[in-house]
Amino acid sequence: MNQTKQVHYKAIFKQGDEKQTIEYKVDGWIDYGQKTRLHFQTDQGKIQISFDEVEVHLQNGDSLLRFHKEKKVWNHYQLPYGTVELKTELLKFKASSQMIQMKYALYDHQGMISMVYIMITLKDYPIKVDA
Repeated sequence: MNQTKQVHYKAIFKQGDEKQTIEYKVDGWIDYGQKTRLHFQTDQGKIQISFDEVEVHLQNGDSLLRFHKEKKVWNHYQLPYGTVELKTELLKFKASSQMIQMKYALYDHQGMISMVYIMITLKDYPIKVDA
C-alpha cells in the first residue's frame, strides 16, 4: 500500500566538535510491503529509506549505506570524488506510521568519523470534505 505523506526530515551529523544539520519539509511516499520504503525528493536529490526486521538501507542519490540491526557492516559509499569504504553501526532504530528515528556511527579504517541522528515525522494529508 503506497501512501503520500508530508515528510519532515532532520539529520544531525557530529564530527568531533563540529555539528551540521540538514532539514527538509517535502512531500514523500511510503510503501508498506515486505520492506517498508519511504522516499522523497529534495533539491539535493532523492532520499530513500527502506527497512525490515533486520536491515535498514539509507540511499541519498547514488550513495547507499546498509545497516544491520545486530552487527557492523562495511559499505562502499559513493562520493562525488570517488568511492570510500565506510563501516556502519546502527545504534538505534525506531519506526511507526508517524515517525522514523535512527542513530548510527560511521567508521573508516582509522576509527569513528561521524555520529548521525535522523528524525523523520510523517503526517497524513488532511481529508477535504466538500460542503
